[in-house]
Amino acid sequence: MTALTEYAVRLTQAITDLARDEAAAIERAAAVVADQFRRGGQVYLYGPGAHSAIAVQDVVYRAGCPANLVPITDPSTTLAAGALNSTAAERTPNHGADLITASGLSPGDPLIIINAFGINAATITAARTAHSLGATVIALTSPAATAHLPATHPARATTTHLADLADIHINTHVPTADALLQVGPTPTAGASTILNSFTLHALLTTALTHLHTTNHQTPVWRSTYTEGGDAHNQSLVASRPST
Repeated sequence: MTALTEYAVRLTQAITDLARDEAAAIERAAAVVADQFRRGGQVYLYGPGAHSAIAVQDVVYRAGCPANLVPITDPSTTLAAGALNSTAAERTPNHGADLITASGLSPGDPLIIINAFGINAATITAARTAHSLGATVIALTSPAATAHLPATHPARATTTHLADLADIHINTHVPTADALLQVGPTPTAGASTILNSFTLHALLTTALTHLHTTNHQTPVWRSTYTEGGDAHNQSLVASRPST
């Protein structure tokens, strides 16, 4: 079996396992999100980490995704800040707490935190602060990805995992060290970006399905490469000055 074929097989299996094992959790999270949209509210998204942030970017201003999503932007933990700087930022005590406090998150608002590993300071303090504000925390994370790490590892802000702090936890099935293959001594073939994005899209699509069954319309972006897409999206932005 070639590396390409084996990677495809293992990644497909991970997605299949996720869809099967996390169906109930995705439904619960989708119900919370759909209820928020029915009230005309917003759903907040935070991906504290260089690659975790990609999942957030993938659904904001994305054709077919709800317009009532609020990304909590954090350039310091992205690769725009530099590789090592992004790692340092996500490990800074209270980094996530400060961002959540300034985000506008209110009691009852859902906050979806996407982080494959679920142990850095930004992630943990974000979840705790969100709870202190009365928000509902939905976590997309994989405890197995860091189960092998000792309690003293510098990535760990605490022995607590994001999954333990969530009101709803969706296991993204990211494997140990975020690698699906081994080439000689080297773990490779990353999975977290794809699995994080798949899970978030699945959650939002399920929420839209909930709304459809009750004949509720929520604003959704359209592709700018379709007839009328530009005008539609411009109207959404006009009604949301902060977008």
